[in-house]
Amino acid sequence: MEQGPAGAIGFREVDRDGNPVHSEATDARDEDYGSGRRVAINPFIAALWILAIALIGGGAWVFLNANAMAGPSAGGMPTSFLVFTFAPYAIFAGLAALICLLFWHALQWQRRRH
Repeated sequence: MEQGPAGAIGFREVDRDGNPVHSEATDARDEDYGSGRRVAINPFIAALWILAIALIGGGAWVFLNANAMAGPSAGGMPTSFLVFTFAPYAIFAGLAALICLLFWHALQWQRRRH
């Protein structure tokens, strides 16, 4: 029992990196497979980019509006004090996430170029 070419039934072979493997059985219509497709975006990476921008922007906004937050309090710990206390940590976490994302993108770029 012999099998026909894989291209005849629509399966695509891929290597260990997910790149399509072309065989002699592929015809001209299979050569441009995926060329009209948009780049797939990893939703977790997109969410991390949004989180990093929000942390950096939010922390900077708190520092820029620190004078407007100061004022008398009725007792206890005011929310503005807590927000101002955690602002540097938010900026630091956002910058750390930004650096990690840039390293991740550089690694992905290097894998595609190799």
